[in-house]
Amino acid sequence: MFIPLPDYINKVDKKNANYSLLFNRWIMFDGNFDRPKELKDKKCNEFIRLKTEFENRRPQLQKVAEFQKNRIFNMLSVLRSKGCHVAIVKAKVSDALICGLGDEHTLENSMRLDHCTGLPYIPSSSIKGVVRFTAEFNNETDKRDKKEDELFGSQEGAGSIQFWDGFPVDVPRLKIDIMNNHFQDYYSDKSNTPSDDMDPNPIPFIVVDFGSEFYFPIVADSLDNLSRAIKFLKSALADWGVGAKSSVGYGTFYDFREESVPMPKPKPKEPSACESAFEVLKKSPNPENFSKFLLTLKETDVEWLRSQDLFKIKGFNIGFANKLFEIELIPLNIKKIFAQQFIEKIDLKEAKKRADKKGDKTNLERYEKLKEILDS
Repeated sequence: MFIPLPDYINKVDKKNANYSLLFNRWIMFDGNFDRPKELKDKKCNEFIRLKTEFENRRPQLQKVAEFQKNRIFNMLSVLRSKGCHVAIVKAKVSDALICGLGDEHTLENSMRLDHCTGLPYIPSSSIKGVVRFTAEFNNETDKRDKKEDELFGSQEGAGSIQFWDGFPVDVPRLKIDIMNNHFQDYYSDKSNTPSDDMDPNPIPFIVVDFGSEFYFPIVADSLDNLSRAIKFLKSALADWGVGAKSSVGYGTFYDFREESVPMPKPKPKEPSACESAFEVLKKSPNPENFSKFLLTLKETDVEWLRSQDLFKIKGFNIGFANKLFEIELIPLNIKKIFAQQFIEKIDLKEAKKRADKKGDKTNLERYEKLKEILDS
């Protein structure tokens, strides 16, 4: 029975939809997403469409991949500043990589995609599992008979190292692969013997293509444990592989490189109240903003204030000195710095001449008040 999807889903812009949502939920649709249809033997075509959709989203996925990488690097950087030992191991896919092949999916063969980014990834649990197997495997006895509980943990407590999800450095290439069962009747007990007249049954699925580069973050409590974890990781990925079909060479890696994680950049110093008020004054020089600036100053701001030249501010003038006389809460040492700057800008001869000839004693009176501040 056909059950239509809700209108709010059908109206979604599917061209820009998260690829994980497209791959896992919008299956069994034709090319224009109008209506579900039976796929049957057209599964390969559907996988090709999904691969094409992935390629169409490559530009936006690349931005997401870079954002994810920066986010992880920032988290590792913060952990390093807290005393943890961290590392990034990069490696390239040797042949093909497929994680989550057996997950439930409409097309029967799935692929593990990160829900948030839509990128193929390798779950940390898979990485830790194969690395632990490698660390505890004894090449002499050809058995897993070592114990590495200190590194990997046990029922009694957590281990001293962490493996995070492995993500692609850039948007990886995908390709269509097949599993081809040549003797389907034989394996399904419909025939007692396999024979060449049995029809093969190609089963398509999507894999990450060779040469795609992934990065693997590691966190440890000591440099020695970090070195051991890196050694085991490289051995596991090169010799055993990760994900599905590793027994036939899938999920193996080569060209291992380590990338250092820098310490976090120091946060820019927050401007003090007086610095913020000074910036406001520079942008809009007026008596009101000068008053606000004066009220933010403390005795400890003397050295900073000496390095500022108020008269370099366009529009700042001697008339602003009136606010210095009106406000009583300004510390005396701060007042003296301002008084010195203002008094240096007053031409005393010109002020006396103007007072005698025009009766304008404004600057002369300012000069006297400023001198009183300096002499106090």
